[in-house]
Amino acid sequence: MRARSKWAAAAAAAALLTCAAWAFAEGNPFSAVRVGASRSTYTGPCPATIHFTGNIDYVMPHPKGFVYHYHWERSDGNRSKVVVVRPDAGQRRLVVHDSWQLGERGKRSDVSVTLVVDSGNTHESASSRTVSISCT
Repeated sequence: MRARSKWAAAAAAAALLTCAAWAFAEGNPFSAVRVGASRSTYTGPCPATIHFTGNIDYVMPHPKGFVYHYHWERSDGNRSKVVVVRPDAGQRRLVVHDSWQLGERGKRSDVSVTLVVDSGNTHESASSRTVSISCT
């Protein structure tokens, strides 16, 4: 009975590796890219600070030497610098952050950010929800 369990486990592991290899062969090393905002609305004195968090999940296992880059794009058109990432062999996710301080007294604005991730021919992106800011 134990031999069958080991065989089944080995078969399952081989199937997982095959799926991961297929995903890389298809050119997409990312299983998900997501972005969240620290709040959906802000009313109060400005400037307001809004924090954004991005999760970049990898297809596992990723190949040795896997490299990609990301940057943030704000709804006002500004872009962050490009960050190059070389994840460790067992790393499954990278969590990245961006903060935006904005707004002036008596003004209202709706803002969002987009996290752009690129590796070879793969171009992924995810946007945050819109944050409404009302400055008093």
